[in-house]
Amino acid sequence: MKVKSNTIFTYENLHRAYLECRQNKRKTINALEFEYDLERNLFLLLGELKERTYKPRSSICFVVTKPAVREIFAADFRDRVVHHLFVAQLQQAAEKIFCFDSFACRKGKGTHQAVKRIENFILKVTKNYKQKAYFLQLDLASFFMTIDQSILYSLVRKLLGTAKDLSMKEEMLWLGKILVFEEPARNFRHKGDKALYRLLPQNKSLFGVAKGKGLPIGNHTSQFFANLYLNEVDQFIKRNLKAKFYVRYVDDFVILSRDKERLKENMAQIDKFLKERLMLRLNLKKTRLQSLDKGIEFLGYFIKPEHILIKRSVVGRCRGKITSFKECVTTQNDKKKAEATLASYLGHFKHGNAYFLPKGLKANLMS
Repeated sequence: MKVKSNTIFTYENLHRAYLECRQNKRKTINALEFEYDLERNLFLLLGELKERTYKPRSSICFVVTKPAVREIFAADFRDRVVHHLFVAQLQQAAEKIFCFDSFACRKGKGTHQAVKRIENFILKVTKNYKQKAYFLQLDLASFFMTIDQSILYSLVRKLLGTAKDLSMKEEMLWLGKILVFEEPARNFRHKGDKALYRLLPQNKSLFGVAKGKGLPIGNHTSQFFANLYLNEVDQFIKRNLKAKFYVRYVDDFVILSRDKERLKENMAQIDKFLKERLMLRLNLKKTRLQSLDKGIEFLGYFIKPEHILIKRSVVGRCRGKITSFKECVTTQNDKKKAEATLASYLGHFKHGNAYFLPKGLKANLMS
């Protein structure tokens, strides 16, 4: 009979985290180096965790420009394994408290499910498109850069509050503290064109935030922590404001209602809650309160009653990729990458009313 371990720091857990981590990172140099002497590297990492001497290594920092200018801190592969280990231990408990209508970075959810949910809500709120209705769309100002680490850690402690095994709880609190309060902007290596930082607003960079603020974009833990942090406002909107038709994807919120004045009140109430409880602010430039007939720009789609359109910017990026591929594809490996990218775009297009667009773009690539 197998005895259940009272520690999360086991070789089995770490190896499972490694398998999850390598799914999208297996061909990176960092991952290949780790895999070259896998068993030894896992045991070394396990020893650091058990002895509580583990410290994250330096991240790689770079700026991407598409679809928007963003700063990325890519953690070392061994640290990514630890991220997956940590999230795996909390995911089940977190799913029990997460709002159903939060769709980012959760198993069985995603962008297409979020769009379908809004489509279904539009049908209901307009009573089969027969009644006028409105939408309130909210976005947070510099969300990842303004997350308060102390508030976040208190939410991690709260989530772990029901843990029955005291030793496992202590391990998670210790590791959670390291991951929440890590300062990658103090321990990093630059990669890529440093001149791209000129395009990045200061409030979009960890180099410009106050101590105790911000999470790095790009980490598995950051995605999980974002959902844990914003679950507070999810619950406020659903329970306190009684919003029946509500969807969130990361920091993009949409509420539907036939009562425009109620949506105005909701906006003020949400703004107050964000400032007082989570130390966050709304991005007023991206706040919209309009008739559903105007359409909702959401996750690369333009959602209106009775139909969903693909945003022109998404189509433009796809055409740009195709042009680039036709000029640069020379090997079989290049062709596979091009086909994978095109398949991703076609998957996006098929969820909108663009009957002839995918066929035309595919023909363009093959010509």
